[in-house]
Amino acid sequence: MEFESTAELFFYGLLVFLGVWGNILVLVTIFATTVESHGLAASDIILTNLAAVNLLISIFRNILLVITESRVKILLSLSWCRVFMFLWMWLKSVSVWVTFCLSCFHFLKIKQHVHLSTKMKEIMYVLAILVGVWFVNFLYSIPAFIYSQTASGNETKILMVVSTTMEPFLGCVWKFPTHESGIIFTAFTLVLHELIPIIFMVCTNLSTVYYLSKHIRTIADEHLHSVQVERMATKLIMALVTLFVLCTGTHLLAVSYYNHNGGPATAFLLTLAKYCATIFIGFSPLLIAAGHSKLRHKVCKVLHIKIF
Repeated sequence: MEFESTAELFFYGLLVFLGVWGNILVLVTIFATTVESHGLAASDIILTNLAAVNLLISIFRNILLVITESRVKILLSLSWCRVFMFLWMWLKSVSVWVTFCLSCFHFLKIKQHVHLSTKMKEIMYVLAILVGVWFVNFLYSIPAFIYSQTASGNETKILMVVSTTMEPFLGCVWKFPTHESGIIFTAFTLVLHELIPIIFMVCTNLSTVYYLSKHIRTIADEHLHSVQVERMATKLIMALVTLFVLCTGTHLLAVSYYNHNGGPATAFLLTLAKYCATIFIGFSPLLIAAGHSKLRHKVCKVLHIKIF
């Protein structure tokens, strides 16, 4: 077991359960709100995509990880290895870029303080971008079909791209023509889907905070309620980007350290990366929903929590 104790495994399993429950709660809440209002806002479409993809990651990867870490041996055939390796890479990449899309959308709305266009056009723009995100990442994940293999049992060290397990997860490994080509593909993937989104997210959210602060100074004496709402939005945005940077940055550091060094801190970093990834998947949609007044009130109503 890569978790050193049963308590660690239990805690990780609890995080996975909360992630599944949290994303389902967000999806159900958005659906209920849409039915009541007879319409779906553009931001809710992005949030729905984020919650859905994170739920799929929990189902197709994190739950299976809990099962295998519980000493239940699961080995996939070559065909299923290729399917699951493709799904893991595709869903993780989509999760990262949908998170950035949500951040970018709020930045544009706050900067302009007006609708980007009519509501229908705004929804169409968002849908087109999201379809593009899913499709482009689908194409990028195709190498997982080509370079996925079942483990032979003789591997001294496996190459990591998405996984943070030192043993072949479900008996599946990456098999590139040469070790150098594998390292190049891994480095390119980590830069494209982790380092660049981190930089973009930091820049976008800092810009959002700047424009919020500027707007607050402009209307502070006239619209107290608006000031309070936007201050809350500022705190939530900073919390989201901090969570994203910490979780994605930990995965980037752990995988890079393992592939290029593999020193004594490897086990600790990989375990920490697993925890961080699960925390982000489980709590980012809830964090974003907390800043959405309609969703927040609906979640509290579903959970029978009274808001004063």
